[in-house]
Amino acid sequence: MNENRYIKSNLKSKKIVWEEEKPIRWSYMKILREFSTLKKEYPVNPYAEVYQMRDNMWAIFTETLDGAGDPWMYLIDGPKKAMLIDTGFGVGDLKGLVKEIVKDKPLIVACTHAHYDHAYGNAQFEEIYCSKCEVQRMNAINNDKIWDYLFDENGKPKWTEFDRNDLIKYQPYKITGVADGHRFDLGDGYEVEAVLLPGHTPGQCGYLDLYNMTLFSGDTSGISKAKPGELCAENCTVLASRNAFKKLQPRFKDITGVFPGHGALDVSSVSLQYHLDACEAILKDPENYDTCKERYMPSTNTTRKILMKNIHQGTAIRYTLDTVR
Repeated sequence: MNENRYIKSNLKSKKIVWEEEKPIRWSYMKILREFSTLKKEYPVNPYAEVYQMRDNMWAIFTETLDGAGDPWMYLIDGPKKAMLIDTGFGVGDLKGLVKEIVKDKPLIVACTHAHYDHAYGNAQFEEIYCSKCEVQRMNAINNDKIWDYLFDENGKPKWTEFDRNDLIKYQPYKITGVADGHRFDLGDGYEVEAVLLPGHTPGQCGYLDLYNMTLFSGDTSGISKAKPGELCAENCTVLASRNAFKKLQPRFKDITGVFPGHGALDVSSVSLQYHLDACEAILKDPENYDTCKERYMPSTNTTRKILMKNIHQGTAIRYTLDTVR
């Protein structure tokens, strides 16, 4: 990416490494972050920008710390309880920021999946909910070594500058797995439903606000390879993603907006159908891809061929031939 095409920001984080620019996403984010009147900043957390997207729902933006996509978190203010979806990298006072918005209301914290940018802030909270198929991966990051990869041998950040002292203090937390279709009660009949949308990880889970009918979808476009003996390993396939979107399909028409883990917000629910269409195309002919890239895997000292099938008006499903079925 041309570093001159940066987005002006008051955030305490400053990128060192720039990912490959996604033209449509970049222009959307520049307009949102530089010109939108929705944006609000809170001194309690200088690493976050907050955007009110519904009367009782906020999107929380932070910059990536590891050179990948900038993640979103979401906060719902229910009648008696609030709900936070995802916890980010764990830099800055997310807990204090949430309290600024919803005051002392009891808080439910749920994660879409266990990746760095969505769940490394978990230790600020006593209990985290996730899909029962993600509990194994969530347990693997419940330790104080998870941030080590962000720093070089001299202790300096490798991808994004930030103050190491602003990382949260690690403390063990309880992990509670829930079934597909589990409903969280925020009071007075206000419910948020867990919707299993696997493929990216075994238990990648969206959350459907049944009052606003908004879907917080997490990361759905990249299909990862399951680890040997992993719980719900069969979920790490294009087939599992297709089946989950097919199950949700009758409800597409009722969803008023999709809020993903990265990129544009409040996306039309037609994007869910486009994702389903791309999955169907891969299953029909896995080798009829749109783009292919070689990716070195340092953990195995091998190079993997990453295939990409474009999603209409969106991003692409990334997969390998051994993660189709």
